[in-house]
This record gives sequence, structure tokens and C-alpha cells, in this order.
Amino acid sequence: MDELFWGRDHEDVNDWAERLTMAIEVRDLTADKLFKIAKLNLRGRAKKWFRRLQPVPADWTELRTLMVQKYKNIDVDDIRMKMDAIKQEPKEKVQKYFERMDKLFRKGKIQDVEQKRRFLARLRPEIRKLCVVRTFASIKELVGAATEVERVLGEFGETPYESLLEEQEEEMSESNVEKQVAALNNTLINFIQGEFA
Repeated sequence: MDELFWGRDHEDVNDWAERLTMAIEVRDLTADKLFKIAKLNLRGRAKKWFRRLQPVPADWTELRTLMVQKYKNIDVDDIRMKMDAIKQEPKEKVQKYFERMDKLFRKGKIQDVEQKRRFLARLRPEIRKLCVVRTFASIKELVGAATEVERVLGEFGETPYESLLEEQEEEMSESNVEKQVAALNNTLINFIQGEFA
């Protein structure tokens, strides 16, 4: 079981305790075993803190209460609430949206995996649905890809197939429209395959 807790600023003690509790419940272990496993999963600052505790907690409930008091990071919780309130506005550029999120990422020392998840979740839907088809190695790569999707959508409209066909149907022959749609398809396929990364 890999439910380690180090006591670092970016770690969420409630999240750790919940994951540990669920892992133990799945294995149908006793509260006493949960308490022992929790102590074994402490590392770094958290382990040093536990060793100095006087009196030593009697059980998991007491240990969890003391850990939440010690490691509850109100600032990070507040920052996460602020991030949950941010979304990319309809006319807002991806880069501007990222700059707003990045201030909070830095302030809360939010790790890359959480940054990508939060950034993607609040992107405009038309951009998000094209970005979710790929896995991104970093937040920087995700922002670059979202910016490219934004550029492509800017050229062709939010619903590129429909708007392209509607606007050009009357003035172009059917084969030209098909070529335009094929070009758009290729651009989006290249994006999905990561050729814009």
C-alpha cells in the first residue's frame, strides 16, 4: 500500500487520511490495524512530528484529529476554492486564463498533475473536448495544445464543420467544401496525435 504522508505544504492531510481509510476498509482490516498502518506510512516531517507527540495518540481517530490540526493547510484549501471558481470566460484567450490559474498554482504549490486536471476542467467546452483526447506530460504542454485548438477554432469557428459548410456552401462547389473540411480534419487529427505539441 502506497499511502505515504510526508507533512509537506502541498499535501492534503484530509485527502491522505481518506485514501488510507478507504484502502484499509477494502481490505476489511480492524481500526487497530489502520492505526498501525497509518503510523508506518508517515515519512519525513510527519514522522518526526509523530515521534515527538506526547501523549501518544491511542487510536486512528485521535491520530487523524491531531494530524488535521497540525497539517491542515487553510491557505491551500482557500486557494483550491478560488481555483474552483475560475473558468475560462467565453472570449478569454487560453493564455490569459492560464495566467490567472498559474498565480494560484504557484501560491498553493500545486503539483503538475493537479494543475493539468484543474486547468483542463475549466477550459471552454469547445477547447476542452479536443484536449481530453490526449495525455499531456506537463501543464506547459497542455496550455500549448489548448492554445493551438483555440487558434484552429478561431479560424474555423466554434463548430468548425457546420460553420464552414454553412458559410461556404453557396459560393463554393461541393468538392471545394469537401477539401476545406478535409483540411480541417487533418489539422484536428494532427493536433490529436500531438503534432502541434
